[in-house]
Amino acid sequence: MHRAPRLQTRRDFVATLTRGIGIGVPALGAMQLLGGPGGCTRRAGEVVAYTSVDDVLAREVLEACRRATGVEVVAVFDTEATKTTGLENRVRAEANRPRADLFWSSEAFACARLASDGLLQQLPGDLLAGWPAAHRDPQGRWIGFSGRARVVAYRSDRALRPPATWGELATVDPAVRIAIADPRFGTTRGHIAALNAAWSSARAGARAASLQPVDVTPGIEQWADGLRARGVRVLTGGNAATVEAVAAGEVDLGLTDTDDVLAAQARGLPLAFTLPRTLPVGVAGGGTMLVPNTIGLVAGRDARPEVEAVLRWLVSGDGERIICASPSRNIPLGPGAAEIAASCSAAFEERDALAFDLAAAAREADELAARIHRRLVGNPAGLG
Repeated sequence: MHRAPRLQTRRDFVATLTRGIGIGVPALGAMQLLGGPGGCTRRAGEVVAYTSVDDVLAREVLEACRRATGVEVVAVFDTEATKTTGLENRVRAEANRPRADLFWSSEAFACARLASDGLLQQLPGDLLAGWPAAHRDPQGRWIGFSGRARVVAYRSDRALRPPATWGELATVDPAVRIAIADPRFGTTRGHIAALNAAWSSARAGARAASLQPVDVTPGIEQWADGLRARGVRVLTGGNAATVEAVAAGEVDLGLTDTDDVLAAQARGLPLAFTLPRTLPVGVAGGGTMLVPNTIGLVAGRDARPEVEAVLRWLVSGDGERIICASPSRNIPLGPGAAEIAASCSAAFEERDALAFDLAAAAREADELAARIHRRLVGNPAGLG
């Protein structure tokens, strides 16, 4: 009889640390800030997965995976506050003695950074060969599946024209109130980096063609300053808090992700969302940014058939179908995506998702996010 996926909480992690390696309290506190150096003891036949996916959804998916593959997965989560960042740092801290077999992220930037730093290894060639090029690492170290989208949320019971492009947010009527999650964290951080990458490239192309760059896109600092001039609210509670602010009528527009809006709709709140374009209509790859789940094999772990079995199942049509049918209603991105989406009533469609250099954007995301945060809160020089 198979056991359900064993889920390691932070309390389990601390108990294992203090029992297993006798670490002192001051050092433990420092390592907890990084999400811990490990602490999960893998039994024979088990697979250890570090995942930033919401635990309720991850539990459902991993239980289905266990039933299909017979493999028990030890799922290690982090706190909501640190999410992917804490787990990414944990993989780095364990580089010389990796504990995880798989890194399953709720976004792509962490996998891109880990891959470029040599902390993810090559995926099976046949899996890569069958995967859409737009949703896999060019060097084959991770693949993307089951995507959310960056959207603007608004109340469906109010007469308000939502923006057609992300750039328009910086030029709307100043009476329109806007909220954004702290850009130094989560998908907002990645989105800022993606906007900058796409807009910088478009502006460079416009200059080369002797066009006025402002006719194509804003600069990212100009955009942030425009939001600041309109009294943008920067919320520390993340995308969910942004949606709550829209629902409560505290703001009119909120920059967020599809799953947060869908969760609010499921509670009966009168919310809708739009998928603004990043680049003008007619520019291929200029739609909104998708936020795929991504998965990779942690470098330094032994190749074992049970690890590959879990990897393949998670990105399979069966795995994507469960995530699509879940409350988050992520759209399938792998082979057979259209058929899967039709069977699970996907919440949105983006035929022209934003194309940008993910690896380059990931490298600059932290510094850029800090700079944009300062501009949004009215402290561009970083004083105080």
